[in-house]
Amino acid sequence: MENFVMLAYLRQRKQLVPASCITLAFTIFSCMWLLAAKASAIAVIVDGETQFLVASRQEVLQTLTQMEIDKEGQVGFDLEMGNEVEFKEVFALSSKLVRAEQLAALLEQKVDFNAVATTIMVNGQAVVSLVNEDEARQLVEQFKGEFGSVDQGEKLIQLGFEEQVEVVEERVALDQICTREQAYDLIKTGTLNPEKYIVQEGDNLWLIARRNDTYVDEIKKSNNLTSENLSLGQELIVVKTKPLLTVVAQVEGEKVEAIPYETQVVVDASAPATVRVREQGSDGEKKITYQAVKKNGVIAEREITSEEILKNPVARVLVKGNQVVQVASRGSSGISKGVLDWPVYGPISQYYRGGHPAIDITGKTGTSLRASGSGYVVSAGWNGGYGNCVVIDHGNGYSTRYAHCNSLNVSVGQKVSRGQVIATLGSTGRSTGPHCHFEVMYNGSTVNPLSVLK
Repeated sequence: MENFVMLAYLRQRKQLVPASCITLAFTIFSCMWLLAAKASAIAVIVDGETQFLVASRQEVLQTLTQMEIDKEGQVGFDLEMGNEVEFKEVFALSSKLVRAEQLAALLEQKVDFNAVATTIMVNGQAVVSLVNEDEARQLVEQFKGEFGSVDQGEKLIQLGFEEQVEVVEERVALDQICTREQAYDLIKTGTLNPEKYIVQEGDNLWLIARRNDTYVDEIKKSNNLTSENLSLGQELIVVKTKPLLTVVAQVEGEKVEAIPYETQVVVDASAPATVRVREQGSDGEKKITYQAVKKNGVIAEREITSEEILKNPVARVLVKGNQVVQVASRGSSGISKGVLDWPVYGPISQYYRGGHPAIDITGKTGTSLRASGSGYVVSAGWNGGYGNCVVIDHGNGYSTRYAHCNSLNVSVGQKVSRGQVIATLGSTGRSTGPHCHFEVMYNGSTVNPLSVLK
């Protein structure tokens, strides 16, 4: 029995030997075919990640070198690659390899070139980078110098920045380097990316410029406008001016300022219901010495250290009929043509027109500005491009605005009388020189001041 089992086992083994040989031969053949199909290749690794395969690392190195030379020729200064490129030997099918003529385009997407540049830091934050240190330092000094000039009779005591400003060398991406002109614009305006504004009902270029703290000419230039005509829904590019640096100038000065005259009212029971001027009045003069702090050319603080009276003011005398009604007081019947007084007398440098809903009355800094009518002060203080500004509500929908004031004599909520000194003429905010920007508004819309002034 045992001999029979052994015989059966041997017969089975003889049948299995040919099958095993066939399997072994197929496996060896497959391995040989795969080895023959695959070839030695180079994996290109950028910043730790495998990007593609090539036949030779030398092709990659030559292409990178040529790219660097070409870019340096375009920008005019030395560059260095900003990525870590490594190579690893692998086996790969030839169909998976990147061809030499494809390398430049592929590497352009995978690697960046940096420059050793000079960066201007403001309060520890990088704001702009330039090619070299000299250019960066010159730009900082140029900006400082723009606001370092003094007015007549002033002496500059100290000039510097409100912020901490540093110039440091660092490696930055090529697309982060600005020209000197771009860098200066960025520091001066605060942005290279202008915002957009949609024209609304009642808008004009002057109002849009005021709201966005910019100039009419800047808006026209940015939008290639040949006129000041706008259409509802029109999209405009505006640039909000928010300097990245604040130049602080400490000055001492001496000047002659006006002493505002007072207004006296005499009631004449026998006179008709009109108002006439018996005495025009005139401002006095005083010589003052002062210390002031200017920020980007605008007075932020001023302290008078001494003053001397040169000429006393002469009071303005008004004669009122017994039945005169104060047209401009609250609860009155409103303002009619010719009943508002001039806030100040002087040449008109800008008339009421499209884009400028006011008249600009020029004069000397410090000249008294007077309320055109009785009413209540609804706004008094700094108002962006308007500078120091006062707004008076005269009742029945009418109000007046006095902008670019040198100083303010009233506060919000205060009741003022017609002819009362409310401020002094100046050139604060967005102003090209000393003047009073005078607006008259009815129910929120401006009207020509000349149609309501006496």
